[in-house]
Amino acid sequence: MTRTLLVTGFGSFPGITANPSEAVIRRLVEAPPQMPPGLRAAFAVLPVTWAMLEETLPELCERHAPAAVLHFGVADKRRVVCVEAQARNRASIDQPDASGLRRLEPMLDRNGPAARPSTLSPSRLVAAIRASGVAVRRSDDAGDYLCNATLWRSLIAGLPAAFIHVPKADRHGGPDLDDLERAARAAIGAVAEDIGAVEGLPAA
Repeated sequence: MTRTLLVTGFGSFPGITANPSEAVIRRLVEAPPQMPPGLRAAFAVLPVTWAMLEETLPELCERHAPAAVLHFGVADKRRVVCVEAQARNRASIDQPDASGLRRLEPMLDRNGPAARPSTLSPSRLVAAIRASGVAVRRSDDAGDYLCNATLWRSLIAGLPAAFIHVPKADRHGGPDLDDLERAARAAIGAVAEDIGAVEGLPAA
């Protein structure tokens, strides 16, 4: 039985007209990474809307029944790739989404914990990306916008999940799009290895 690693990026939203995470996903679709036998990668670009959490993301998970989910998004003010260690129970009520809507509730779950830890090892992902030659660090703050909310939603679905923030390409002498693609491929490779180890898939 072939299992699926779902890999997502985001489209444009107010303040970001060209999302580098979308560009990385497009590159991966054009030249898919080699996966271990019994494992495939599926790619999607998510709309930056609060409705996506109730519509697009659940539909993708139902369609692919992923063994794990690896999300990518842009963090405009960061200069290096950041692997998020947790999703926080908070949501911006000030910033509109790509459809122009604002969220009314400042918490993702009134009855939920203050944070949920990522269930794919942040340390493992940081090490893999660093080994690819791309600057990276661990982060404990995924923000309060849809990046954070998407990780939260994947975690409450019980999926092995992680979120990686990428900076805007070529900003302030930081990583370019080739670097971001290399980081993504390294992260995908690390997650694929971990899925294979857990599920007993044969090594490539």
